[in-house]
Amino acid sequence: MTIRLSNLILLALALTISQTGFANNSQQDHSKKPKRPCFSSIDTNEDGQINFTEFSNHKIPHGDHQQVFSLIDTNNNGEISKQEFNDHKPPRHKKRSYQENNN
Repeated sequence: MTIRLSNLILLALALTISQTGFANNSQQDHSKKPKRPCFSSIDTNEDGQINFTEFSNHKIPHGDHQQVFSLIDTNNNGEISKQEFNDHKPPRHKKRSYQENNN
């Protein structure tokens, strides 16, 4: 349950930071994946670490910044290293079945 929640929160973060916009209609193309933000776009002071202040400057649609930050900061030192950032895999959407799409 915790992994599923963390994956959902991280997906929300990736979608928010992404430069790719999504169509507002219900017929949007689900084959396009949002681009993951690059480390340097979040590391605004360019010190090679993402601190909580830098991280919290990025709006996320769901979840709490502290909770998402803590999930990525695996060694709990209060900073996200480039390695932690790269090692973290955003959650994947489950493909909806034909029946779910046509109800």
